Amino acid sequence: MSNLTDRTAYLRGLAEGLSIDREKAENRLLLEMLTVMDEMAQKISEMDVDIGELDEYVESIDSDLGDIEDALFGEEGEFDDDDDDDEDDDEETEAFDEDEELSFDCPHCGKTMQIKAADIDFDESPLCPNCHKPFFPDAIEGEDEGEDK
Repeated sequence: MSNLTDRTAYLRGLAEGLSIDREKAENRLLLEMLTVMDEMAQKISEMDVDIGELDEYVESIDSDLGDIEDALFGEEGEFDDDDDDDEDDDEETEAFDEDEELSFDCPHCGKTMQIKAADIDFDESPLCPNCHKPFFPDAIEGEDEGEDK
């Protein structure tokens, strides 16, 4: 856009070089048009800078959003949009980072335990290292009740 401001400055220089008489109506119109063109070129130049800054900001937001999507939903292609419950359950377990540590508070003694996602056995509840009771007793009781029937 600096080309536009350069061109209006060139036109202004030409007008001054012609020694245009400001008293004539036609000349006043021409000089006023040059003034308006200068202001418009300056505004366009300022808007171009602002648009460049906004573009960088939007790209930054887009990148941050991509990072958040990856953290929440995993890498691209890992999830399908199918409504199959079996696939959704499998995908939920794949969404954990194997090195990620999860915190659980024991419902019995209140002790907090850190477990790596890769070490979780989804078939049985982890035991509290403090009181040695299961963290999720409801899940185990529900399985036992289902076996009695």
